[in-house]
Amino acid sequence: MSTVDPEDPRPEQPEAQPGGGPGDDIDAEFARLTQGLSLDDAPLTVEDVLTDVPAEDEVPTLAVVATSVASARALAGVIRLGREARTDGIDIPVGTRALDTRTGAIAAGPLAEAAAHDLAAITSTALQRNGIVLFWRRGDRMTATRYKNGERGEDISPAIVLGAVDDLVEELLLGATDLTELGEGLDPASLTRAEALKWIASGKKRP
Repeated sequence: MSTVDPEDPRPEQPEAQPGGGPGDDIDAEFARLTQGLSLDDAPLTVEDVLTDVPAEDEVPTLAVVATSVASARALAGVIRLGREARTDGIDIPVGTRALDTRTGAIAAGPLAEAAAHDLAAITSTALQRNGIVLFWRRGDRMTATRYKNGERGEDISPAIVLGAVDDLVEELLLGATDLTELGEGLDPASLTRAEALKWIASGKKRP
C-alpha cells in the first residue's frame, strides 16, 4: 500500500536496492569523472591564473623629449650640463640617447615614467626659458607634458603637439619605428663638462 500523498508535488524517490541502484549509479559516475585526478596536486592559485599576464614593469616603455636644439651633439652637451645644474641630485637616466630629427634634436630611451620626468627636468634646466615636451608611452597609454626652466608644466594631449615635431617622434611613439633602428645615438652621461661645452659650441647648427 502506497503512502504517497497524491497532492504532494515532490516525485517519489526510488529506494536504493541491495544489489545496486540509483545510489550506486551516482557513485560510479563520480568515479568516472574524477578518474586520473589526484588530491595531492597543488591547488590552483591567482598566480597560476595570471601567469600569462605581463607584469606592469615588463610592458615596454618609451620616453621622448622633444626640443628645438639644433643637433644631437648640442643636446647631449645640454643634458650633461643640466644634470650639473640640478641641486636635487637627480641623474641622467641610464639608456638616454640624443638623436637628430629635422625639427630639432630629441632625447629618448626605454625609460620608466619617473626616469622620463627626471630626464625632462634635467634637459629643461639647461635650456632655461626654452620649453620642451616630454612624450611617454607604456603599452597603449601615451602622455605629453610640458617642461620649462626645470619645472614640470601642464599635461596636454599628445595629438595637440605631435604635429609640431618631426614625424619620427610619432613613429617612435606608435611603434612604427623602433628606437634600436636609429642607432646608438649620443650618451650625455658619458661626457665630461669640457666635452659638453665643446659639443654645445660645435653643434649649434643642424647637420
